Amino acid sequence: MKYTQIPATAFQDIQLNAGILIDSFVPATGTIGRLLGATTGGVNFTDTPSYTDFGDDIDNCPKNMMELKKLDSREVKMSGTFVTLSAATAKMLVAVGDVDEQDATHIIPRNELLQTDFTDLWWIGDYSDENTGENAGFLAIHMINALNTGGFQIQSADKGKGQFAFEFTGHYSMTDQTKVPYELYIQHGGEEVKPSVLISTHAASVEENDTVTLTAQTIPAGQTVTWSSSDSTVASVSDGVVTGESAGNAIITATITVNGVAYTDTCTVIVEAAS
Repeated sequence: MKYTQIPATAFQDIQLNAGILIDSFVPATGTIGRLLGATTGGVNFTDTPSYTDFGDDIDNCPKNMMELKKLDSREVKMSGTFVTLSAATAKMLVAVGDVDEQDATHIIPRNELLQTDFTDLWWIGDYSDENTGENAGFLAIHMINALNTGGFQIQSADKGKGQFAFEFTGHYSMTDQTKVPYELYIQHGGEEVKPSVLISTHAASVEENDTVTLTAQTIPAGQTVTWSSSDSTVASVSDGVVTGESAGNAIITATITVNGVAYTDTCTVIVEAAS
């Protein structure tokens, strides 16, 4: 039976159930945000890398020479089907549109794509043999700069539920061009809570000479937060208050230090020209 055994820890490393889609998540505490909707058939996530083989047209060079391989980009997608729908989730599915300022139940599609249409979302699945309680295990996918590129869809059914297919695509950003538009968190059940800092939003917009206030939650609570800007000529920050200095984009970073280790979170701020 030397080569037919399964690992003794197999149950600790199994992902269970269909998982949920939410708008925010704190990995350090397992705290979830707003549920986007109930799904059917689970959720499919794919990260498809695109490569160039620079040795492909070189004489006597075998294909797939690792020293000549280059990763160009990654196409990151998350697809599935909602069977429930709120006005907020409908706005996400329309993708390029606005909520009527006079009527929050009215979503108005538009033809111009804005940077504020992109948002972050999370898929969280049960993981490990301990998957209930405060220290439940989880597998989490954080999709960055997500946009529903499949368009708004509804499939109704006689004596059945309406279904709303989605296909969110993660996007790179000019402000941080090397950052892949997703990340993973994997935690076994019962593991110790880790220090973290979480900014109240990860995307914000402000006009020149105006301000927007960011707040940060820390684990452990009460940690001193240090704020910084990637470009203070575009957006400056003091104690979480961001001031639009000139049109452009800047990344605001919140940092805490626990036992000599720095923990950070970021928010992309778009500064628009004063109207």
